[in-house]
Amino acid sequence: MRKLFFVPLFLSLATAAQAQHNSYGITDSVKTYLDKSLDVFQTYALHRAEVDWPRLRETAYAKAAGATTYEALTPLYPFLFEQVQDHHGWYSFRGKKYGWSKPTPPYANAAVLDELKKKPGVRVRILNKNVGYLLIPGNSDFGMSNVTANAQAIRDSICRVQQGRRLKGWIVDLRLNDGGNMYPMLAGLGSLLGDGLLGGFVEPRGESSGQWIIRKGDMYVDTNRVTRVLDRCPSPKKNVPVAVLLSGRTASAGEVVAISFAGRPNARSFGEPSAGYTTANDGHKLPGGAGLTLAGTYEVDRNSRAYIDKVLPDVEIIGGDNFTTFADDQKIRAALRWLKKAR
Repeated sequence: MRKLFFVPLFLSLATAAQAQHNSYGITDSVKTYLDKSLDVFQTYALHRAEVDWPRLRETAYAKAAGATTYEALTPLYPFLFEQVQDHHGWYSFRGKKYGWSKPTPPYANAAVLDELKKKPGVRVRILNKNVGYLLIPGNSDFGMSNVTANAQAIRDSICRVQQGRRLKGWIVDLRLNDGGNMYPMLAGLGSLLGDGLLGGFVEPRGESSGQWIIRKGDMYVDTNRVTRVLDRCPSPKKNVPVAVLLSGRTASAGEVVAISFAGRPNARSFGEPSAGYTTANDGHKLPGGAGLTLAGTYEVDRNSRAYIDKVLPDVEIIGGDNFTTFADDQKIRAALRWLKKAR
């Protein structure tokens, strides 16, 4: 998940290194560019304290030996992300992204993978005549001017199901939410999440870097209002039971939504451990329109519990997904059984 701000770079930690004789045949401008990149990693990377920086700088220079253009450095960046154990960030250069993928076993849930290929939108329906179902997919629209409109679309979808009905509970399906912009998701779900603190970002040493808050149905980060969403129908009753569905492809902003429901009264999650992108990314500019996006903070829930890796469901159910026939979907069946008993 990307945070709201973009951090410019006006520093250099490589004074000593720059003073050394450039014995690697890297042109001065390219070496300065590489030093600025390394400065960003050393200053902002989440796991920066675990890195031997003098050694990494020398290794980076050796790998960049003979570089005379910025483009010649692009193969180096996946290595740098690996050294700081950041599988969430990336380096942007001339419209392409370069990052590192953490080695993990292949995800084998064909039903989820096939459904993701369809690029689904928000889906709503009624289950068992008294349960609202809401699927929130990923959202790659990072334009802040569209946050309220995208949030309103989710809130209106809730209204279409809620209007004129006495619903016993809701299923919020995040199985196809592979990330994107968290703010319209949280704001759109504000009437189900309820007013108050949802969670936030924390620095590696535990300092808060921004709290996620719903106030009168709108999304705030600390005191900064992010959305202005209209309620076009009566809100669901306070702390209405909500079952949250997860898959191994629930990632980044999707994990933020899951974390925001964690600790909420009458909320319970079902499914698979999430994808493991429970960090927030910050952007850092480099010369020539390039940039580094680094994981810089962890995410915590409303009870200050930190999520260092994956979001683990309350009830684990591996596989058994069926997006065509819900009666055969094991996660939905389990959620409905719980909702039937929930108060």
